[in-house]
Amino acid sequence: MQYGLIGEHLGHSYSKLIQEKLLDHYTYDIHPVEKEDLDAFMKERAFKAINVTIPYKKDVIPYLYQLDDASQKIGAVNTIVNQDGKLYGYNTDYYGFDYMVQKHGVTFTEKKVLVLGNGGASQAIQAVIKDHKAKEMFVTDIILNEGIITIDEVYQNHKDIDIVVNTTPCGMYPHVDSSAVDLSRFEKVEAVFDCVYNPMDTKFTLQAKKLGIPVAVTGLEMLVGQAKKALEYFKNIQIDDQEIDRIYREILLETSNLITECTTQEVLEEISQKLDKEIVFSDDIEKDAIENNRILIVKQEDILTHHERLISNGFIVNGDTSEEIIANFKTAIQKF
Repeated sequence: MQYGLIGEHLGHSYSKLIQEKLLDHYTYDIHPVEKEDLDAFMKERAFKAINVTIPYKKDVIPYLYQLDDASQKIGAVNTIVNQDGKLYGYNTDYYGFDYMVQKHGVTFTEKKVLVLGNGGASQAIQAVIKDHKAKEMFVTDIILNEGIITIDEVYQNHKDIDIVVNTTPCGMYPHVDSSAVDLSRFEKVEAVFDCVYNPMDTKFTLQAKKLGIPVAVTGLEMLVGQAKKALEYFKNIQIDDQEIDRIYREILLETSNLITECTTQEVLEEISQKLDKEIVFSDDIEKDAIENNRILIVKQEDILTHHERLISNGFIVNGDTSEEIIANFKTAIQKF
């Protein structure tokens, strides 16, 4: 492997898809590493550059020759470059989260912020929140280290939270019915961010939208942003920030479901060929709507019954011709 991603459970990673869209003639590999194999992998150094994800963002630090300022401040590394056998560590999660926050016009200045989780990604996000001069920041986790409080303490003593950020894997596919927080317990939340990027809307962001919270964003933009910055380190190049939104839209198009009522077989086959999506006549709509690269054919009454979940994990699109359906599908994605 020359370039790629290491972590423990990588079955639903979008990193290869994103990285290879950023640069032509470039191969990026997904390389799961078990905990007992990490030491040997890092000592062998048989790579040019890698990204690091859960649960190794802190574990890789002892193997590194030098850390950049962000990694030192955050205490976590998600990007490693091998230069003549010496490993240099960087943190691009900071950049990715900062990009996402600014893209949606959210400010932390003088705000009361709740961060769910205290792992490697959380450290980067906490640094962004501090640098943006939040009034107060509270961190919850299942491990109660110094400075960490329980979610029950938050519910009891901090109902006036302004912004909530989820850095835990709660709600990630296939465990889509879990959430690390009940937003209804707060009085005035104005924005929520979820680092989970699959599904497009999590139970957490769905609840936010149902409650009328103005900004509710999942982590795909953050993922693309940090990948862009990582590739700049990998190849010692500069990539325009506009590429982040372009690739974000392409990923949505390629990984989102198209959900339609039964139409003619000819139209279905045209759509399938043009969008490179498999046709599924779905009996288990909620499950299938979360899986990628599907055209779900369902009855109108099923669409109405499962409206919220289908909206969140695919796009309900109708039309008389394949051209009309595809155009409506692409228009829906541009609004997402």
